[in-house]
Amino acid sequence: MSRCSQSPLWDTFQTGTGPTCWTFILSKKMSPELLLLLSVQLILSFVLLSVQQQMEVDSGVESVLLPCRTTVHLPEDATVEWRDSNRDKVHVYENGLDQPEEQHQFYRTRTKMNEDLLRTGDFSLTLKHLTDEDSSIYTCSVSSREGNILMKKQVNLRVKGQWFKSDDVVFFQSAD
Repeated sequence: MSRCSQSPLWDTFQTGTGPTCWTFILSKKMSPELLLLLSVQLILSFVLLSVQQQMEVDSGVESVLLPCRTTVHLPEDATVEWRDSNRDKVHVYENGLDQPEEQHQFYRTRTKMNEDLLRTGDFSLTLKHLTDEDSSIYTCSVSSREGNILMKKQVNLRVKGQWFKSDDVVFFQSAD
């Protein structure tokens, strides 16, 4: 048994949720393709996890596009999942289809993703009929069939309140 497989890092490597034990990986003979794939996954995990896009829109706008794109080829059986900062499921795409029954009720009928998204690499999510309650950090995760995270991106959406006037009284709808 290798020293790596006895460490706590080995368990996180196996599940794809934590640091990788490179001593173990590099000690095995690997094809150049596998080494390239591991390098790409490592780069994605460091680069894409650290990038958080900031977006600001007015409450009441028809829709907003939360961007999530990649140029890396991903498996056709990958799952795409959007969650908000409460970990509620905003949208799920699995087995080539949207899975509306897995969505949190708050988001039902208000989300849409492009067709053929795994081929194009465009996992962007359209969120419709925005209110200040939609202010959140949204996370786009792409996972393999085995549950390993292949890509992750966060979008910080702030929905600003609006001024409106009724019977000569001015109101402010807060975004907080």
